[in-house]
Amino acid sequence: MDIRAHAERCMKDTEVILRDAQEWMGNFITTDHQKNEVITVSSILFRVPVQVPHGHLGHSPSSHPSFAACYRDPSIPAALTIARCTHASGTGLSGQLSIAALIQRLEDEQHQKDQLKRDLAAEHKSRNNFQMEAERYESVVQRLEQKINEGSFIAVLIDGDGAKFADAFIRNPVDGAPRAAQVLKQAVRTYIENEVPELNGDDIPILIRVYANLNGLAQSLRLSRIIERDEDMKIFAEHLTNSRTEVDFVNVGRGKENADSKLRKMLSHYHNNLQCKKIFVACCHDNGYLHDLREYSDKNGLNKKIILVETTPAEPQFQTLGFPITRFDGVFRSRPLDNETKHLPPPLRTNSIQDTSPAAGLPVRQQSLPQAFPPPPPQPLPQSLPQPLPQPLPQALPKSPEQPTPQPQQQPARFVPTPASSESQPSPAPVKAEIEAVPRAPSIVNSGNGGTSISYATAGGHGGDFQNITIKSSKSKKQAKTILYNSEGSRIDPPTKHPANTPAQSTYQTKLEKVAPNAFCNDHYLVGICRRSGCERVHNIDLTPQEVSIHRYKARTSVCPRGPECDDYDCYLSHHCLKDPRCVRGSACKFYNTEYGNLHLDSNEKLQPATRWTQGSDFPEHLQ
Repeated sequence: MDIRAHAERCMKDTEVILRDAQEWMGNFITTDHQKNEVITVSSILFRVPVQVPHGHLGHSPSSHPSFAACYRDPSIPAALTIARCTHASGTGLSGQLSIAALIQRLEDEQHQKDQLKRDLAAEHKSRNNFQMEAERYESVVQRLEQKINEGSFIAVLIDGDGAKFADAFIRNPVDGAPRAAQVLKQAVRTYIENEVPELNGDDIPILIRVYANLNGLAQSLRLSRIIERDEDMKIFAEHLTNSRTEVDFVNVGRGKENADSKLRKMLSHYHNNLQCKKIFVACCHDNGYLHDLREYSDKNGLNKKIILVETTPAEPQFQTLGFPITRFDGVFRSRPLDNETKHLPPPLRTNSIQDTSPAAGLPVRQQSLPQAFPPPPPQPLPQSLPQPLPQPLPQALPKSPEQPTPQPQQQPARFVPTPASSESQPSPAPVKAEIEAVPRAPSIVNSGNGGTSISYATAGGHGGDFQNITIKSSKSKKQAKTILYNSEGSRIDPPTKHPANTPAQSTYQTKLEKVAPNAFCNDHYLVGICRRSGCERVHNIDLTPQEVSIHRYKARTSVCPRGPECDDYDCYLSHHCLKDPRCVRGSACKFYNTEYGNLHLDSNEKLQPATRWTQGSDFPEHLQ
């Protein structure tokens, strides 16, 4: 290419650049001094045509410093190119300093602009990455929600010790158990359809868990004449569990807290499980659950997951928790059993006697007897009481107008019932009067059967030669049955010894040989009643009390098939060797190698009772 033509093209480009610089120069002049200098430089620069320096026509324009500075690179802003060209043209010192400052400022702004472009590009990239991450996590959440909804279920937790199925189901255990499970599930589905329709009650699975002490529950039902045999309740539990894969009847064993503890743990487990949508809890009969349920009701919104099921009348405190409460009539019993403990109102006080008992005014836990055992009719006091009775008694203790007839149970001057003497009988038993010499002040004396009675030395308020009358409960009152366990949980049998060699030994042996090869029914002669239908043992032979004692000892020589944890109050078999702690028969003893291992309690420590269970009580008595 011709160098001159190339130079002319460069000059034309320079003229274009100079025209663009005219506008730029005005934007960067800030002071009058700099303005005057720049105007001087610009007037010279812009009005004098730029010519190619002489002697350089044979070279490339970019090789000359002036042309190198003025050559415009499309990637460089026009203003920066003009500034560099002006600086290279050789103006005065003052002008060069101003131009240098402008060039530096332009370069800084250019760097800042480039950095902003890079930051913007990075922001675009980050936003795109975040958007992609959000879409990915949203997809994961949707899949998890789908899995949770696909595996959702409803849990039904039942404290079977208090919430009992209806009698119609239990009395026919084989067919009643599957029907009970079906009716309960249908009741839950009906509630869900009416109250929580979004759960689609027709498809969602329902898990049912019943926790109860099976032996204790069976015994209570038998004593209340709901079932004839304890085995009926066990059959019901077995068929209930096998009726549906999602239904379980869990036997928690002896101890009231066992069922409570299981239910509390499962309530916490299902409450924390996102797949569990609703929890029906049948526990309103027991105030012990209030503390645990209150923890869930304090959490905002979480109490919508729990629904309480009322069977027997719910305790009033459950209404304050804020949970929905429903009833499944026809599924559970709505009334307690006849032999269950009940809360009774405090006894009425009379104006003439101040009750100083620590338990005065508090609810009394009274065990009601089954209707099959009505209370004995009242009997009059013995006619052998010394006469005359003290006369000041009626003055201190006037008779109520509603009690004109001098019945023994209605005379506060002669008979003062206490909680201990009326704990397990609906009406007082016949009483026995004793005449004793007593001090002048009232005193508390033992009633002879674990209770107390109040004796009055000066009931009339005078210090004469009056004799004290102490009214004690009859010793014929039936004591509650108890079971003792040692610290290892093994049952301790009451001590026994071989019956004495009396004529009863011979008569018993004669009667036993008479019914051989059959034998006497243990339940009939030792418990008092045989509830086994079709029992083939002998029931119609009369045995004297001495012969029954011999038969009882004979039964005690047999090993109880329930083992050392047997909780049957009527059990007449042995749960450890009769010779303990000094059995010398070794491996020849029938208690040495049993289904439960060696049942010998071979030390005095193992024969020391640690807990005592009383029939009708919900809690044991700790003796150590």
